[in-house]
Amino acid sequence: MKADNILFLLLVKTHLGISNCSEASCQCNPIIQIGTDSSFNTEKKHIVTVTSHFQAGQLEQIYENVSSALLDNQNVHFQNLLKRLDLTSKPTDCHDLQLMGSATSGVYKIFPTGTFGFLVRCDHETEDGGWTVFQRRTDGKEDFYRGWFDYQVGFGNLDGEFWLGNQQLHMITSQGWYELRVDLILINGSRVFAKYNVLDVKGIDEQYRIFVDGYSGTGGDSLSIKIHSGHKFSTHDRDNDINEHGNCAQLYHGAWWYEKCHTSNLNGLYGSTEYGKGLNWHASTGYYQSVSGTEMKVRRWMNKRKE
Repeated sequence: MKADNILFLLLVKTHLGISNCSEASCQCNPIIQIGTDSSFNTEKKHIVTVTSHFQAGQLEQIYENVSSALLDNQNVHFQNLLKRLDLTSKPTDCHDLQLMGSATSGVYKIFPTGTFGFLVRCDHETEDGGWTVFQRRTDGKEDFYRGWFDYQVGFGNLDGEFWLGNQQLHMITSQGWYELRVDLILINGSRVFAKYNVLDVKGIDEQYRIFVDGYSGTGGDSLSIKIHSGHKFSTHDRDNDINEHGNCAQLYHGAWWYEKCHTSNLNGLYGSTEYGKGLNWHASTGYYQSVSGTEMKVRRWMNKRKE
């Protein structure tokens, strides 16, 4: 064994509180077992076998304890080991979780760039999976006629009906190029969808303005047309539309990216058959019917180039 490797092992022993024992073989530490009369090769085998079961936090603690005393070349070797083990990587969206091996739909924690992380619902079943869900309507139990702050930070139950939050949606979609999928259940039970190749949601300084393009699907396009794409988000207490006859969110009991006012209103009044107030997707429902279920989700297909 090289001298610097021997020094490294001795330093690990010292900082972990491992001492020699009087017997030929003993457990000197609850984590590491070392035979004092063993050869260097045997001792090395013990070290490698045990440390392969360490948790990320334990490895990082070892590094913190011994780094000040390590020779420069050992410091580099240990940093490379941490990189190979990928101990610090965190999922930035449900697509990352899928790449890390997640295959079951459910609630997970993600860490978009610049955040401390938050919970989201992942759809790993629809169209090859990897979707981060930001809106869900299933039964009308959640009140979606809410003000600006609630829509900004999110509300509802990730296992039921919810809006993830405009700020969260912006943080996710600002990380790369994202596609949007809108799944709809019509009142007759049939299912349709609208998919868009490009979705971009701006930040608070632009009032969460949305840009959508590249439609395909079976439900018709009721979002990428200019009556929605390119417009700011409005709620009943913050009128960002350009309608001269009143606040679209108030007129149609919703919260959405309105112009003058809408061809889609999926945050409207659940089950309503009043003109324009329901969960309308005009291409499939017109203005007098509501869909009985909606799910809006995004998936990254390319990272944005770093400046």
